Amino acid sequence: MKLRYLLYCLPLWLLLTACPYSSEVPLKAPDEKVNNALLGKWIEESSSDNPTFFVITKTGEKTYQFEQNDYNSSDEVYTQKYFEAHLTKIGSVNFLNLKEPDDEGGKYYFFKLDKNDDGKSFVLYEVTDNIDETFDNSAAMYAFFDKHKDLSFFYNKDEKTYNKE
Repeated sequence: MKLRYLLYCLPLWLLLTACPYSSEVPLKAPDEKVNNALLGKWIEESSSDNPTFFVITKTGEKTYQFEQNDYNSSDEVYTQKYFEAHLTKIGSVNFLNLKEPDDEGGKYYFFKLDKNDDGKSFVLYEVTDNIDETFDNSAAMYAFFDKHKDLSFFYNKDEKTYNKE
């Protein structure tokens, strides 16, 4: 009986642990200058003794590198993933375009980035992967994001706050 219950719950669990929306194209080519206040080490607010953290560095006038550090409890070490990144501003909303440099598919992942006024924290909201639309050009995707950016269901519910070390 318990096994049957778990099998029924599995699809719901998969739905609730969604990934951010991805696309072959960015929202826009990098055109926002690097915000130096974003550079440095940012630690996720978490109850974990070994929280995820980012080290953000400047790679160009308009681009960043995000080094994501996740704790691997089985090996008791942090593992790193590296992303190329840039910001795209649509109205008053900043979107983070993240791309794994070695990703042959060239997928971009998208997050709304809210930087707190104190400059000591920011919040990342995953753009929901429940979007069925696919885009072969940035202009069409930009227009789609612009139309939906202020709707709460455009984002997954599991936002994450990061504090500057």
